[in-house]
Amino acid sequence: MTLLRARWTGCLLVPLIPIVLMAAPAPARAEVTGEQVKRAIRKGVDYLKSRQGADGRWPFRYYVGGETCLATLALLQAGESVDSRAISNALQHILSLENANVYVTSLKIQVLAHIDPQKYYEQISDAAQWLAGAQDVQGLWTYDQRGKRFDHSNSQFALLGLHAAAQAGVKINPGVWRKALQGVTETQKEDGGWTYQTRDTSYGSMTAAGVADLLILGSRIGVAREGPFENGQAPRCGSYRTNRALAAGLAWLARNFEAGSNPRRRGQHTYYWLYSVERCGMLSGQRYFGRHDWYREGAEFLVKAQQSDGSWSHDTVDTCFALLFLAKGHKPVLIQKLQWSDDDAWNPDRHDLENLLGYIGDKFGQPVTWQTVHFDAPLEDWLAAPLLYMQGHKFPAWNAEQREKLRRFVANGGTLLAEACCGREEFRTGFMQFAAETFPEFPLHELGPGHAVYRVANDCEPYGLMGMDVACRTSVIFSPRDMSCLWEQAKVPKSSEEAFKLGMNIAAYATGRRPLLDRLSVVILPDENGEADGQASAGGAEADAGGGETERGERRGPQPPERDALRLGQLVYEGDWRPFPRALVELAEFLRRQTNLDVITQYRPIRLTDPALYTCPILYLAGRFDFELTEAERDALLAHLKRGGFLLVDNCCGPEPFDSSFRTACKKLWPESPLEPLPPDHPIFTGKPGFDVTTVHYGPDVQKVHSELKTPQLWGVEIDGRLAVVYSPYALGCGLEGQEFEGCWGLRAEDARRLAANIVLYALTH
Repeated sequence: MTLLRARWTGCLLVPLIPIVLMAAPAPARAEVTGEQVKRAIRKGVDYLKSRQGADGRWPFRYYVGGETCLATLALLQAGESVDSRAISNALQHILSLENANVYVTSLKIQVLAHIDPQKYYEQISDAAQWLAGAQDVQGLWTYDQRGKRFDHSNSQFALLGLHAAAQAGVKINPGVWRKALQGVTETQKEDGGWTYQTRDTSYGSMTAAGVADLLILGSRIGVAREGPFENGQAPRCGSYRTNRALAAGLAWLARNFEAGSNPRRRGQHTYYWLYSVERCGMLSGQRYFGRHDWYREGAEFLVKAQQSDGSWSHDTVDTCFALLFLAKGHKPVLIQKLQWSDDDAWNPDRHDLENLLGYIGDKFGQPVTWQTVHFDAPLEDWLAAPLLYMQGHKFPAWNAEQREKLRRFVANGGTLLAEACCGREEFRTGFMQFAAETFPEFPLHELGPGHAVYRVANDCEPYGLMGMDVACRTSVIFSPRDMSCLWEQAKVPKSSEEAFKLGMNIAAYATGRRPLLDRLSVVILPDENGEADGQASAGGAEADAGGGETERGERRGPQPPERDALRLGQLVYEGDWRPFPRALVELAEFLRRQTNLDVITQYRPIRLTDPALYTCPILYLAGRFDFELTEAERDALLAHLKRGGFLLVDNCCGPEPFDSSFRTACKKLWPESPLEPLPPDHPIFTGKPGFDVTTVHYGPDVQKVHSELKTPQLWGVEIDGRLAVVYSPYALGCGLEGQEFEGCWGLRAEDARRLAANIVLYALTH
């Protein structure tokens, strides 16, 4: 597409004739990307399929059926359909396997539970009972039921199988879990690690196995100890027996972690080590072991280590372990749990999110995950997921700086969910004070039965939730009633199911139906002047005033400014000036991708009185409340538009009060140039240049009131015979961000992007 451009020289806007195409992107960051991981997974899947025999089996070196079960599990975790030929052929062989070996039997359970736990319940139950019978007097396992010397490799597989069976509904004797806990804790070394057998020194893969064992056993024993749930409380909430041993094991991993080698094992069994690390990270919700972002570093190593044939080490077993790490760890992060204290006060329910996210994944058919984030982590890390969750029995005593960090999280598009665990009054009182001090302009109110949070995914009865409305949506949600203990215990009759449904609704509302971002994406935040105030985080999720989305939907950091590239500016004024913090990022990236326009994805927040205003020829003014410009701001805006500038105004959250406030401002600013609707054949609508948007689709809130509305509605002001101001009474911002939540009074995402792009293209060419 040929586009005329405009350059600002001093205070003059001078039209340029040459064609401007998007400059070549900057060299990619050295860090691994989500697309590289997906490509590696596809190649690994192809390799495994190429090694499968005509009878559905994989050649074995160790145990009959072992490689077949492991390869089938790896394919399933990598996204292979249960109905595919590879899985169907393998399944026939797996169903014929006898329960005679711990490794094979455990993997068999995991495969059958993944494919259809109800259909294969009997086979899963029989295999689980065999594993329980193979437990030795110390509570651990060896290769079969006749062995006398346990090892932690067989033991971790046995517990994985029993855990999968329990998740499938098989009743496991509680004594099995208790004996296993005793065996795992008693064999822990003084340095916090574990070994294959007791005489060895601790090393990576066995320490990771021991940590994963404790996490599994904690979910089985700790949850049972917490119950029952009566009168809205769990009498032993937060009581765990694995705290000290688990903390020591995690500390060992933090001290010794390295992605490319099995620590203290001279490089042996590196892929088995990573397979165990993934389980520790996912079950604990930890993103970091010490300073190491375990998934990012492991994925980077595996992408580089993959062979040209798609394998790792030209070996089926190593390829399976690598695939399991990449595929299971690459799930998008939906919720982060805020670690707001250094003791256990922040986490009375350790397995609440594990169970909730399992429920959500089952219902949506898309696996999602969670992770913890420390309060002292950079704000970029907080924004790695759309929903930040905190709970406790007492509310933390945060200072003004800490409260401001939470306010910034919400201002940058995040949603905060706080819950008074066990309905504790101390937490409720503390949260109410925090809300009043941190968000004084946004009153906390009860969410009525008609609020979308009660019906966005499931029809739920009102639960007494409270909330604050920021940026056209409820961005802070507080539950004075307990939900986490019901998620933790998972099977409280009727109550847990209701709590799971409500938790799913809260998550769906927080995302605004927007696809989750890649786990390996980055977050860049702007400072008050619009420059990045932080480097790309080790694993953030989305760009704010910088960065954008690639053609495949993966987030990246901000593009470096090119000479003469267009920079969009967002006007800063007193009030809620940035209700949609990513709107201009998304618009700039859409323009780069769809029109080849040379536009910087990092927009500039700027005040009208800023001397650098001339650097932003196109300004974006968004709002939801009453606003009024000062005399100095009005003069600066008039001068800017007289010099050839352009203003796009976006009414974000409904017909009032921003709409009437802006129309009043127009009468003061341009008494001789009325704000008038653009005709249906205007070039902005017909796409000259741009896209044909003569017919558009509106969100559900608009459709309820104006079901007949099918055409775009824009108003404009002409200055010196030139259209210099365009006003959209229906929101573009939420559509630009891809969000379609209730309260978004605007266009659907694709039409919002096309219409906004046309406005920019028109401004540059007329």
